[in-house]
Amino acid sequence: MTSVGEHPHGLTDRDFDSLFTIDKPIIFNFHGYPWLIHRLAYHRTNHNNLHVRGYKERGNINTPLDLAIENEIDRFSLAIDVINRVPRLKVAGAHIKENLRDMQIDCRRYAHEHGIDKPEERDWLWPY
Repeated sequence: MTSVGEHPHGLTDRDFDSLFTIDKPIIFNFHGYPWLIHRLAYHRTNHNNLHVRGYKERGNINTPLDLAIENEIDRFSLAIDVINRVPRLKVAGAHIKENLRDMQIDCRRYAHEHGIDKPEERDWLWPY
């Protein structure tokens, strides 16, 4: 994310813009603190459209999925974020957002009741 001038493995502005666009919303799911990505991309063209999701120090002794939901880095929250940020999806995606929130509630209920994530959610993989 840093520029070539700041680090030998950094991207030129042109390469960065070709990957992340200059005018579209970007949802960046990061395994650490969101501020780090914002700091690295601060001077880039599309920084105002960069929405970083990451660890917010929310949650306690949770299941992995429950902790991800609490920190809004689970696939349900990310899909909701996309629907909210892509203008043509706002109306069409309203019922999908409701279904995604219901799935989050169901996953959290199961985790709190059984102390583990639902097997179908725990073993879920992104489709190819």
